[in-house]
Amino acid sequence: MNDVAGITSRSGCPVHGTGSRPSPYYHETMYAGLAKARRDEPVFYSPETGYWIVTRYDDAMAILHDHDRISSENTSDSASPVHQDAIDIMKAGNFAAEKVQSNCDGERHTRVRNASAQLLNVKTFSLMEPGIRDLVTKALDRLERRQTADLLADLTYELPAQVLFLLLGIPQEDMEKVKAWSGTRTILNFSPSTYDQQIAGARDMVAYWQYCVDLVRKRMEEPGDDAVSGLLKVRDGDDSVLTLNELTTVVYGLVFAGHETTTSQLTNAFRALLTYRENWEAICAEPSLIPFAVEEAFRYCGAVIGWRRRAKTEIEIGGVTIPAGGNIMLSFGSANRDEKHFEEPERFDVRRKNARKHLTMGNGKHVCLGAPLARLEMKIVLEEFTRRFPDVRLAEDAKIDHAYTYVFRAPRSLPVVMR
Repeated sequence: MNDVAGITSRSGCPVHGTGSRPSPYYHETMYAGLAKARRDEPVFYSPETGYWIVTRYDDAMAILHDHDRISSENTSDSASPVHQDAIDIMKAGNFAAEKVQSNCDGERHTRVRNASAQLLNVKTFSLMEPGIRDLVTKALDRLERRQTADLLADLTYELPAQVLFLLLGIPQEDMEKVKAWSGTRTILNFSPSTYDQQIAGARDMVAYWQYCVDLVRKRMEEPGDDAVSGLLKVRDGDDSVLTLNELTTVVYGLVFAGHETTTSQLTNAFRALLTYRENWEAICAEPSLIPFAVEEAFRYCGAVIGWRRRAKTEIEIGGVTIPAGGNIMLSFGSANRDEKHFEEPERFDVRRKNARKHLTMGNGKHVCLGAPLARLEMKIVLEEFTRRFPDVRLAEDAKIDHAYTYVFRAPRSLPVVMR
């Protein structure tokens, strides 16, 4: 199996940030540091990342809805300066992905999103439920006689990608290379990267982009019953709706975002449910609680812990002045545990009434189009898993490493005892 994010947490090197300020990179004690920041310094500058970290829910929500003074153009920028050699490789390979959705503002964002939303919506995803349930059933069949398992390697790693392939009409045999490319993109966009990683990554991104170009071309020649063909139908050859390159960029984004975060979110959900065992027993006894468990997992252990923005002009947030051009990190991991909005926020509770207020999938104009699909996948997985394996438990003394990134909470394993 390929490494989920291609990188590991920095083993043996405590991540504590600067002075008393918490590091925005994921680590197991991150939430305690963020709770202190919400009380003492809700907006602070992180020299470690070059971002102003915003920790309170209300401030994060205000920024997500402030499109006049705040830009989303840096959402997917490289975490490290990209070496010219890597840029040259991508140029030579005709890499032409554009800023069209999460990292795009204004009219273009509205136009591309409106076109995409005609395919990526609750109606489309609901029609996929039988196919998703079939994929889940087959995955669980492979666990039937196991005494132990790694739920990431054996279930959550491939399953979300299989669902995405179902949506996009991608052959299952392409799984390994698509997952590898996604791991490379995580390194380049969301984690510090070395020169060697950037050079190898640039070559991978050229191959990844060309794969998407070829996929779109094939659907133009032979349309099918899939989202790529549907987007081409929406476009109908009209560049004022979507240019062909914009459409290809949408596909390029989906091939990454459509499964990586769901892999992490499912794994995080299983870990929380099995750690706080009364919650697992509750959803086994009352499956009607599963949709609430999904939302509480998004809140308590969201796969997206930080999201980026940039100040267009000098602004004041939480009493702190951020200069024009200043990079901002919205700490969703902190906002989702803000005491002002969530009672006893450090407690994982599948009966929490307002868990859906979480910001893990964003909010406002840029809220994740794939959120309904992620919710549906998680619901089906938990329904089928609790029915068949109610006695599963975490392996004792299991050490769980995570990717070293300030954007995702991405575990690299989840050892369990199945029976």
